[in-house]
Amino acid sequence: MRALLATAVVIAACGGSDGPPRTRPLPSIDKQPAVRGAPRSPRLANYRLHAKLDTANHKIVATETLTWTNPTGASRVEGYLPFHLYMNAFKNESSVFMQESGGEMRGVRASGTGWGWIDLTSVKIGDAELVHKLTFPGPGTDQTVVDVPLDQPIEPGQTITVELAFDEQLPEVFARTGYKGTFHMIGQWFPKIGVRTGEPGAETWACDPFHAWSEFFADFGVYDVELVVPDSFVVAATGVLVGAKDNGDHTRTLGYHAEDVHDFAWMADPEMEVMTGTAKVEGGDVEVRVYYRPEQEAFARRHLYAGIAAIEQFSAMYLPYPWPIMSIIDPPPDAAGGAGGMEYPTLVTTAADHAIARPGIHVPEYVTIHEVGHNWFQGMLASNEGREAWLDEGVNEYADAIVLAKLYGERGSLIDWMGWTAEDTHALRAAAAPMGEVPSPIGTVSWGFVDADAYGEATYLKTQAALRTLEMIVGRDPFRAAMRQYVHDFAFKHPTGRDFFASLQASLGGQDLSWFVQPAFYGIGGSQLSVRSAECTPKHDPRGVIGDGKQRKIITPELAPDGEAWACSVIISDTGTVPVPVDIELRFADGTSQTERWDHRDNGHWFPIRFERSSPLTEVEIDPKDEVLIDDDPVDNHLRLEPDPSASTRAGARAAFWTETAMQVFGL
Repeated sequence: MRALLATAVVIAACGGSDGPPRTRPLPSIDKQPAVRGAPRSPRLANYRLHAKLDTANHKIVATETLTWTNPTGASRVEGYLPFHLYMNAFKNESSVFMQESGGEMRGVRASGTGWGWIDLTSVKIGDAELVHKLTFPGPGTDQTVVDVPLDQPIEPGQTITVELAFDEQLPEVFARTGYKGTFHMIGQWFPKIGVRTGEPGAETWACDPFHAWSEFFADFGVYDVELVVPDSFVVAATGVLVGAKDNGDHTRTLGYHAEDVHDFAWMADPEMEVMTGTAKVEGGDVEVRVYYRPEQEAFARRHLYAGIAAIEQFSAMYLPYPWPIMSIIDPPPDAAGGAGGMEYPTLVTTAADHAIARPGIHVPEYVTIHEVGHNWFQGMLASNEGREAWLDEGVNEYADAIVLAKLYGERGSLIDWMGWTAEDTHALRAAAAPMGEVPSPIGTVSWGFVDADAYGEATYLKTQAALRTLEMIVGRDPFRAAMRQYVHDFAFKHPTGRDFFASLQASLGGQDLSWFVQPAFYGIGGSQLSVRSAECTPKHDPRGVIGDGKQRKIITPELAPDGEAWACSVIISDTGTVPVPVDIELRFADGTSQTERWDHRDNGHWFPIRFERSSPLTEVEIDPKDEVLIDDDPVDNHLRLEPDPSASTRAGARAAFWTETAMQVFGL
């Protein structure tokens, strides 16, 4: 989605500074608990962080205390503890991230001068200083993962504490984190331990280098974070504000507490204003806060509406949002392309504030709904995004479409403007390449895709199309109930793709879905349906030489004239890889129609239809309800046996309408 919305996110700079920074009132403490009810997760990785932000030089000086527990029943941990140092992705052109991305993300290029990095100045376990014993496993000179040596193994159930200190230079933002002018979006900023994955007793570390198309994977825990910032800056952060004090030197210290989250991100900016609203969910209200520059106030109201609605809808569909606050950052125009459209626990960034996004063009709302939705599929379920990105991004896309339809209607869920409507799933699918042109399966690891487009096509769009198609096959209500059960069963447990499909099958009465899942998610391509041929001929008695000897008789057309019935033949083909059941609608000259169902899991790639009818065939349409969204090229799904002269007239009218509309929008 981020790649596909790049043109909407890249925004011409507008507005400017409101003048010299002014001291902001000390923010009020949040009175809500960090999470509702009992702990939701095992809380294996718990962090205490203290960070001071130098806004003039865009630097951070920080300390960190990690308390990590090896789960009971797990294998012992020996040799080392791996930590992500994500900020080193922006250190030089030799990092894995920069090599894969070419220094460009979602249409925004790195500045060439605004490099970022993180230096560990101290690493201690007990009294032992280990900073000079650290190793970087690479590959090559990549330093986005560091291994901290262990003198003693960590037994199952044992807890270890690691003390770290680090200095950090933020990059000029082009990929999720960094600064632009006075705006600071600070994500992936602290040393973060990897995750033990695998069967109990046979775990291994999941701590991959920072790849360009991958996002993040971490254990849940409790975060206590102190941030020292100028008193003229507005700050938004993961969790709840539990402490605030002025330091007497034009700085202040803000304390945040978060529970059952797997990350901590924050924003600091001197020009932001805050707009608030309330989402009503089971278990208690959620305060929704939108942070925006004054010139973006009109869009902020739209983001607030979308954020509230998203929390209420996702909570009703899957699991009530368990945290008391959701912060939505609307980055300033010159930073939106790099910082916009990203998710963190209880805090997201949005985008698409553009003059062309008039009310009714729901692209800004769509971005907000998508990012807020991640607080379920990434924030609560927290699958390994590097290894199975589709479990977050693609499943979230599927859910986003449901929410958009509930808010804006099925036909105009993405656009309902000046008489033109567009539903998001079909609009995005129309803009995408045919699925047969994406030679990597959905289940490919994120760094296995050849480029960002291939990653986006498979991870976002093909996943959404596959899930919508599967929903059509098994039934909407049963499928959505199965999705709800999956979220309930696996929240805060890091589910895998295998868990996902096993959960769906169990909820759907144990029916075998492998015939669809294997080719759709772990194979290439999709369905490739087409009308190979269709014809009707008048029905008549047999013509030709009939009989033998003296009884031989030649039957001519005059002796066997055409009757009033028609003999028709239609051949449907599917040269794709996913054998999806599909309807074929046959329409006749007398205005009648009939529908044939092709469940071609057992009868190959051809479906011949032969029949007699009192009226000739005029049209054949495969999938008339447009339910098989995994079809590669729906253009071949319709055949008209007789030309329709009204088509060119309609096309001309549409062209004229959009020409006039463009002139109105752009003032031409």
